[in-house]
Amino acid sequence: MAVTTTDWTDPIACPFCGDELASPGAGFVDHIHESATCEAEFEFWRENIGDDVVGEWAG
Repeated sequence: MAVTTTDWTDPIACPFCGDELASPGAGFVDHIHESATCEAEFEFWRENIGDDVVGEWAG
């Protein structure tokens, strides 16, 4: 596993583990469902920025 980061500048790499994604959107969703660690990191990140996005988001 690569170094954990929240660098969202590369749309075909997971920002949490660095693994290459099949695609930028759906590939990320598939990836976090397949990786419990990345899913947990994503949920933690999402909770931290939730108040920054009015009404959260549907995604």
